[in-house]
Amino acid sequence: PDWLPENTNYLADSGYQGIANLHKQTFTPFKKPRGGQLLEICKQANHYLAKFRIVVEHKIGLIKLFKIVAHKYRNRRQRYDLRMKLFAGIINSELRL
Repeated sequence: PDWLPENTNYLADSGYQGIANLHKQTFTPFKKPRGGQLLEICKQANHYLAKFRIVVEHKIGLIKLFKIVAHKYRNRRQRYDLRMKLFAGIINSELRL
């Protein structure tokens, strides 16, 4: 699709299994073949992907502390992007301390 830049890699969870057909640089967890076993290298790749994704999920949880994502946004749309960037900046500055 047009909204996914071609020169970017994407790490996704198993809910995005079909996206690899749309964007070749997307990595999703390997599935165990029916009636078979998952190779050790595939298990390691799944583990690495899960480790990276948990960091991202924790950051999303921190943004939800500001309640702008957790609830329906009732203010002007033009300010939503500005506020999200502000909250992300606050979280990033706290991580550097």
